[in-house]
Amino acid sequence: MKKTNFISGRYLLLAFLLFGSFSATGQKGNVAEGDLAVMLDELIPQWLDEFTVPGAAIALIENGKTRFVKGYGYADVKKKIPVTTQTGFNIGSISKTVAAWGVMKLVEEGKIDLDTPVEQYLTRWHLPDSEFNKDGVTPRRLLSHTAGLSLHGYPGWGPGDELPTIEESLNGKNNGPGDVRLIMEPGTRWKYSGGGYTIMQLVIEEITGKKFADYLQEAVLNPLGMDRSSYNIGAKILKASSHEHDAFGDPIPFEYFTAEAAAGLHTTIADFAAFLEANLHSSDAAQPGRSVLQAQTVREMMKAAPASDGSYGLGYSISQMDDIAGGILAGHGGANTGWHAYFKVNPATNDGFAMITNGGSGWNVYTQAYCKWLEAKTGQAREDGCKKSIVAALIKPFKEKGVAAAVSLYQQLKKEATDQYYFGEGALNGFGYTLLGKDMIDEAIAIFQLNVEEYPEASNPYDSLGEAYMVAGKKELAIKNYKKSLELNPENQNAKEMLKKMQH
Repeated sequence: MKKTNFISGRYLLLAFLLFGSFSATGQKGNVAEGDLAVMLDELIPQWLDEFTVPGAAIALIENGKTRFVKGYGYADVKKKIPVTTQTGFNIGSISKTVAAWGVMKLVEEGKIDLDTPVEQYLTRWHLPDSEFNKDGVTPRRLLSHTAGLSLHGYPGWGPGDELPTIEESLNGKNNGPGDVRLIMEPGTRWKYSGGGYTIMQLVIEEITGKKFADYLQEAVLNPLGMDRSSYNIGAKILKASSHEHDAFGDPIPFEYFTAEAAAGLHTTIADFAAFLEANLHSSDAAQPGRSVLQAQTVREMMKAAPASDGSYGLGYSISQMDDIAGGILAGHGGANTGWHAYFKVNPATNDGFAMITNGGSGWNVYTQAYCKWLEAKTGQAREDGCKKSIVAALIKPFKEKGVAAAVSLYQQLKKEATDQYYFGEGALNGFGYTLLGKDMIDEAIAIFQLNVEEYPEASNPYDSLGEAYMVAGKKELAIKNYKKSLELNPENQNAKEMLKKMQH
């Protein structure tokens, strides 16, 4: 309850960016389409600096062809190795979209039926028994997150960890999020489940008799010319890869995934631009898919699935937008520790946008770039979906001048720029836990104190301040804040447990 981790809290922001509204203000936008690449070429380095993100790469697609692709900043800050179009990045949950192509290839070959119970394809693992109907769990529902399953997303494993098998991961040996099970009746409503994609990863292995990564390489990636991309993180991929960085721009250990279909694809912006092209028609391409998938299959994947509330197709997030040609954009966002990525394509105009970053605040960079792309495509300035993270704006002054400077800037922006930034108790709470995780205890206390001052009627800030005081060895202050948290929220079990420990 209490920990809104600054890194894992990205999922809340990502959900907004995936499915929230980038609504127009009704004012004419200030980005002419022909000037977009020139503008972004100037702005992206500024955003990298503003949000303490070491590097990024972008691709813009027009009429089905890549018109602009470029890397910015550094893959390795210490060695001053620049990001190029051939630098590798993990793209998080965008891995699901590419994995869905592998599934649909087997559908076209008649080896998978989208509406057959997935249990009929499984021998190595089976869904646990529950009060809900397992026969309702089908490939279609797994790909569209409407199968009623648990397990939203996956943390990665470190370089020295032994990765579990797919079956072990599904049973709960996955570094935290628990096992994959039915928690609601399949087909009744949308609930994001990375675990569902791990089931489809296993289905692919069962049907093909090959490792998932090997099958995707030969069936999807290589035919699209994505020879610098892979779900298998070997020496070739690591050699070309960027470092990943936390929200402070500091390098962090490389992560590996058993849940490859859900989170494990490594790619370059040049390769990913080829994937975007394959989603679209162009003047010199006969059809989308470039011989991997039929045109109609790709279009069907981009249609909203039943029970998804119009938000998700087969591997694609769907944005319903009245002011965009054709009315929809299809794509996905991705976020793993130290990596953020995003793409959208417009099947009506055959245009597309993609950006990949190597920093914990990278979503701020791609959001700003994406909003400029939308302005160019619609002629309308955007509103809520284009706000920046207040915490990301505080990192640079914190690093340069300390916590007092960060608090001062927060207070200034809260007065002067509420229309430009996301504010909320969760943002500051996450910042405080990031500092606590870096053993900056006094600084974390200062941020939690600010959060209490800003949100005096919220229980969670007091709970977090109590923990920081406990870590600092200030027991009386810890008890005082846990009591206040419990007063505001009598159901706060963490506060109850901590008070019980400290008072006995």
